[in-house]
Amino acid sequence: MRTLNSAKNLASSLSITIIMTLLGFLTRKVFVDNVGVEYLGLNGLLQNILGVVTLLEGGFGTSVVYNLYKPLAERNEEKIIALLQLYRKVYRFIALGVITFALCLYPFIDFFIKDAENLSYVSIVYFIFLFNSVIQYFTAYKWSLINADQKNYKLTTINLVYQVGLNLTKLFILYYTKNYILYLVVEALFGVGLNYAIVKKANQLYPFIQTKKKFKVEDSVKKNIVTNVKALFFHSLGGYFMHSTSNIVISSFVGIGVVGLYSNYTLLTGLVTTFSNQILNSFSESVGNLVAVEKSDHSYEVFKTVFFLNFVIISFLSILVFNVITPFISWWLGEEYLLGITTLSLILLNFYINNMRNSIQTFKVKSGIFTQDRFSPLLQGVINLCLSLILVKFWGIDGVLFAFGFSILCIGFWQYPRLVYKYTFHRPLWNYFKWYITYTFCALIALGISSFLISYILVENKLLQSIVNGFVTVVAIGMVYMIAFIKHRPCISLLTYVRTVVDNVRKK
Repeated sequence: MRTLNSAKNLASSLSITIIMTLLGFLTRKVFVDNVGVEYLGLNGLLQNILGVVTLLEGGFGTSVVYNLYKPLAERNEEKIIALLQLYRKVYRFIALGVITFALCLYPFIDFFIKDAENLSYVSIVYFIFLFNSVIQYFTAYKWSLINADQKNYKLTTINLVYQVGLNLTKLFILYYTKNYILYLVVEALFGVGLNYAIVKKANQLYPFIQTKKKFKVEDSVKKNIVTNVKALFFHSLGGYFMHSTSNIVISSFVGIGVVGLYSNYTLLTGLVTTFSNQILNSFSESVGNLVAVEKSDHSYEVFKTVFFLNFVIISFLSILVFNVITPFISWWLGEEYLLGITTLSLILLNFYINNMRNSIQTFKVKSGIFTQDRFSPLLQGVINLCLSLILVKFWGIDGVLFAFGFSILCIGFWQYPRLVYKYTFHRPLWNYFKWYITYTFCALIALGISSFLISYILVENKLLQSIVNGFVTVVAIGMVYMIAFIKHRPCISLLTYVRTVVDNVRKK
């Protein structure tokens, strides 16, 4: 059942991602041409600024999913209802706190925009973004139930309609009206519709949750939730300092326009991150179930396979993007939207370092390891923010990007695997880094060979150049990895898993 659910989640997620990617490129092009790169930067900046108010959630959502695993596995409806009733109440308080905090933050918004005088309607935009941040808290508990039960594929149609409808409507507005505010209002209205549809779907899948009867969560479970949330708050705070301060620092010290240029690159890396996460996340809820019911030896063997898959996806995408992104952006937006090779290298190095942790982070979260490293993410985030504020004055955006990667190497790079290997697998940590180093060495060989080959292939048409670069890169990576890993046990296990999935799908 775990295998089949993972396959269904993967298929549904990838189909939506592909459609979203194509529409995303088109929407971004029309946005830049009709609204301007400054407002593109404003989008990214406000998302990051308002990210601070979501800290009030404090990792509560992660704890929600974790505590639902067992009652869902046991089909204990009373415990499920009790947890959902508690979560609904807490999320409403969180929403109220977010609104209050955002109102207090509002008077200082111009401080974070170096050239705010060039932008109009900042206040209106701010409150639309706030609305989008708050609305999700009123339905989050029901989405968490579907997520914990490995039924995300049930939302495929809803997400597909949402993505296609939203992006086509945004394209129409941008092209015919060039009205940025109307663009944001439509986005907010579609968000309301999405949340309503998820609620209806959850009620359909789990009709028992609509009961008006009150159920109480056990004191021991409440205590566990409180403990985890306290720990996860520091994780959330550290995560904010890591992932939501870069745009703020760049906007404050370099300029909102640079944030817009940078956002074009993060759009692409974000899309490939989403793509990779869809594959890995299709296994994540299965991992939660696996850790709960299986012995550590079996969990460890599964992890090695997932870690290898993690490497193949992330290294492949990192090398591919490095080789194709420059000619692609030149064709897509124009050469004036290009960033330097050093900046590009730092972006993709950070992408690799950060996303190579996905598999170990999944096992950490699904194992319920929250309190043991509660201060580590905060320390990592503080290092990133402090170093960014120092280096941005000397190296600009490159200094901010260097700070991000350096802070991960200082803390998260080794801390996550240390905890999982100690508390979940009960094995020496060297086993993890042995394969991490081996994998990375193979990736560097593939990068070197592919970059060397494409340096001799020059095509005048930029789109054709990116396609040729992509083809050469795929072939080079495929050859290197085939030679290196054809007899690698996790590779064999992965291929066996794929065959099992295909057979199960055929039987269905």
